[in-house]
Amino acid sequence: MILNSIYEIVVLISFLYSLYILIIKKKSKQQFYFFLYLLMVILIDILPVNLYRMITFNRNLLFTAYIILSIIYFGLIYYRSIEGKIFRILNLVFSVTLIFFIFYKSQIKNVEKLEFVSLISLPVFFIFLSISWYVFKLKNVNEKTIVSDFLFWISSAILIWSVVFIFRAIPMYFLQENDAGLLNFLISVFSIVNIVTYSLFLIGLIFVSNESTSRRI
Repeated sequence: MILNSIYEIVVLISFLYSLYILIIKKKSKQQFYFFLYLLMVILIDILPVNLYRMITFNRNLLFTAYIILSIIYFGLIYYRSIEGKIFRILNLVFSVTLIFFIFYKSQIKNVEKLEFVSLISLPVFFIFLSISWYVFKLKNVNEKTIVSDFLFWISSAILIWSVVFIFRAIPMYFLQENDAGLLNFLISVFSIVNIVTYSLFLIGLIFVSNESTSRRI
């Protein structure tokens, strides 16, 4: 499918550009070592799809791993970037609770479908993080333009992705049995959103690489 190919290309370009920032620009902190997250996406979401004839993968297991690692990664960078005890406590409690719940559910054998709560745990967590960051920035205005902050692009991207994912995930199993046509349409829409999400990540990386000064987090 052409949309999936475009998505994979955008992810790969973003990954290579993040390595360029890391190796050439020496700005690993400004991009929150984002190449690690992009590498995870490649290993979990792109390679298994393209190597399915060579290796058998459990897609539910891979997606569960992606959820857990994403909660850890994004929870950490927002924990370090947003000041405030209340947010940090909520972030920590939210992260630990979700990870514990997902691990608990993953112990159940012969589960062909992801639990609904596990399925939407990541987008709900993303919405919490992104909105918390927007509120933090509104309360802490400075002379620096918001678009020069990599977290603006991350927050915008994951917020868009999360809202659309929830609307796609809620009726997914119902549509599998009752309306495959509508499900395919929602999948196509979500593929477009994936492209937009990683394009925003790439734009953010470009702003990071063009910064003239370093910023500690």
